[in-house]
Amino acid sequence: MEGRTRVNGSRRDFLRLSAIGVGAGALAACMPVAPGADGGAAGGASAEPTAISFLTQGGGEVSFLRYEPLIEEFQAANPTITIDPIWEPGGAIEIQTKLLTLIAAGDGPDSYWAHSYTNSGQAVRNIQLDVNPFIDADDDISGDDFLLAAYKDFQYEGRQIGFPRETTSTIIIYNAELFDAVGAARPTSGWTWTDFYEAAAAITQGEGAERVFGTADWHRNRNTWVKMWQKGGDVLSEDRTKFTMNQDPGLSQVVEIQDWHQDGGIHLPATVTEAGGFSTGDLFTTGRIGMFPQFSVFSNVMSSEFEWDIAHFPVDPDDIQTTRVASAGHSLYGGTSNPDAAWQWMKFLGGENAFRHWVEATGLNVPSLRVVAESLLETMADVLPPNAQIMLDAFEYGRPEPVAGDWIGVHREVQPALNSIYGLEKADPKAMLDSIAGRVEELAVYVPGV
Repeated sequence: MEGRTRVNGSRRDFLRLSAIGVGAGALAACMPVAPGADGGAAGGASAEPTAISFLTQGGGEVSFLRYEPLIEEFQAANPTITIDPIWEPGGAIEIQTKLLTLIAAGDGPDSYWAHSYTNSGQAVRNIQLDVNPFIDADDDISGDDFLLAAYKDFQYEGRQIGFPRETTSTIIIYNAELFDAVGAARPTSGWTWTDFYEAAAAITQGEGAERVFGTADWHRNRNTWVKMWQKGGDVLSEDRTKFTMNQDPGLSQVVEIQDWHQDGGIHLPATVTEAGGFSTGDLFTTGRIGMFPQFSVFSNVMSSEFEWDIAHFPVDPDDIQTTRVASAGHSLYGGTSNPDAAWQWMKFLGGENAFRHWVEATGLNVPSLRVVAESLLETMADVLPPNAQIMLDAFEYGRPEPVAGDWIGVHREVQPALNSIYGLEKADPKAMLDSIAGRVEELAVYVPGV
């Protein structure tokens, strides 16, 4: 481990972190290691404890609180293993950059925090260790322990490349009182897109600053994508190499959402919240939005002084019932020299004690461990929406985005195009999406570190 820039166990040393240059040569050695390569360090006696390096987010009290108590608990229960944390501020991009930097320097971490947006690009290079052999040999943990779609967020071509920690499904949040005021039926499990549009049209009333809009936030790429998925469209082709948003059936959904944005339409003007410095949730709490799609975290609407609830997405008879799921969690590096000990650490992070800690100490909103997620519906019933069960049910039919290559880069190409289509420019959907196709396809086949 010589030469590694790290922080060992304490926030006091956090500022010692520094970046080193990214190289690619070491990536070719990132092949999976079979269980048992470290001689069972997790369970047998050893003169020196096996040190497991763990790259994760750091930069604030919550980041440290998230793991420091768990590291102490794990080490007390596993005296032959020590956890050596590497704290890195930032999100998915920053952690991946640090990961690739360490690997290129020949100092890859044994385990690390991971995100569904970067999983696929790493998996192409066999960066993650396939933990299926460990799961098959261990009766204490199973994929069935996790919410289904969240677990799938950490799968790639038959490999299980990690476990999810927190997750979200995308649902509809709605103002029940606005529905009642216009005589529209509240959303049910069987409502259709016609029901959605008619309710949104009835709710849309008023002028200027007092105008109430039936819906909002469909301009966001992730929400447009769900509507496309239901009709059989997608962002990329099945092999994740070709851009397909510029083709039907996906294109027709972009055109429909553009129609919602026309003058006098049912949709809050695209990007108006960003321009005004407030969120859609802020505006929803004032009673000016009837319903909008959002991932299943509700802190931004909790201050609403009216009755609100959540619903499944509308589904027409020939639609595919689906929604978007995104997750973060933990993976093991395929080049680890201590796979058994690293597995014990990741397994611990996939257990109920860890999830209970994250919920109680850091306010984890949607834990991916099924038993903890379901118990939260009971313990938080007084603050969650009446139909909160829907956000967990959605994991049974939800799906990840078609992550490929530089997926965050794909987001950054698609969103401005949709802003042009839905916003004041009202750009031609086909022409605008055609104009970004080449760049999206380059990003979709990009392999990190190459």
